[in-house]
Amino acid sequence: MTLRTKHRYSQKLSAKTRIIATAFIPFMLFMISLSLHWLIKFLIQLYGRLQREALIVETQYIVFVFLAALPIFALVTISAIVAAYTGKKFDPPKGSALFKFQNLMFTVAFKTLIYLVPAAVIIITLILLAKGYSPCGKLYIPGTTRQIYWVNDDRACFKPDHYINDNWPCKIVNGKDVCIPVDGR
Repeated sequence: MTLRTKHRYSQKLSAKTRIIATAFIPFMLFMISLSLHWLIKFLIQLYGRLQREALIVETQYIVFVFLAALPIFALVTISAIVAAYTGKKFDPPKGSALFKFQNLMFTVAFKTLIYLVPAAVIIITLILLAKGYSPCGKLYIPGTTRQIYWVNDDRACFKPDHYINDNWPCKIVNGKDVCIPVDGR
C-alpha cells in the first residue's frame, strides 16, 4: 500500500467516523432526555403519591437503573462529539481532561449501580412498609414485569377487569366501571 493509498483510506475512514458520530449525537441526547423524563415522571409521581397517602402506589423499580445510565449516556455523547470533531475514535491520552472525565463517568456509573440503586430500592420499599403499604399481586398488569402495586387498604387489592388513564385499575360492578385513581387525588 502506497503512502497516497493510505492517506485516501485514512480520509475515508475519518469521514465515516464523523458521519457515524454526528448521527449518534442526537440519538444520545434523546436517550438522556428520555431517561430524565422517566426518572422525573416515575420518581416524582412515586414520592407525590406517598406524600398524598394514595390508596394504591405503583412502583417502577427499573427506573432507578437510569440513575446509573445517565453518566454513561453523558460519556458516550461527549465521545461522539469528540469523534465527530476529530474524525478519530474516542481514545483520550492518559492524564488528559477527557481521560479523567471518562474515568469519572465510569466510576460514577459503577458506584451508582452497585450502591445507590439498591439503596434507593431498599429505602423506597422500607418507606412503603413503614407507611402501611403491602404489595398486591392481584393488580399486576398481565404482560408487564416492571411495576409493583402497593396498597394501604386490603379492599383496594382486587383483580381488575381493565385499566384506564395512568394504569388505574377498574372493576365492573352492576354494569358500571368502578376505578381507583392510582395518583391519590
